[in-house]
Amino acid sequence: MSNAGNRYLLSERWMPHFKKWAEEFAHIDFSKKSVKQSDMKVHDPHFNHVYLEELGEKGFSRRSFSKWERIMHSHGATLQEVFILRHGSFKRVVDVVIYPESHEQVEVRVNLN
Repeated sequence: MSNAGNRYLLSERWMPHFKKWAEEFAHIDFSKKSVKQSDMKVHDPHFNHVYLEELGEKGFSRRSFSKWERIMHSHGATLQEVFILRHGSFKRVVDVVIYPESHEQVEVRVNLN
């Protein structure tokens, strides 16, 4: 078996008949497939020029206003969020993604107003 650990009740358990059980008792139809969306509608980024200027003064040169980078940094990995990513749109999307280049830059960012 894998090195999955034993954190959960059924961890490391071999369940060769699970799919059959899920089909018969949970009525899951594994033949149904959903098509993921090819695009997502999101708001344009709002530019806070004072904040962006302050970032530049503090040495944050790498930042992105790219639609897909903003989307990817605006959600987690819950089932609901993955479903929204595939089929819907998020109510809120970050305006800018910044890429600190050092621990010190992270500390500076945390202390910015």
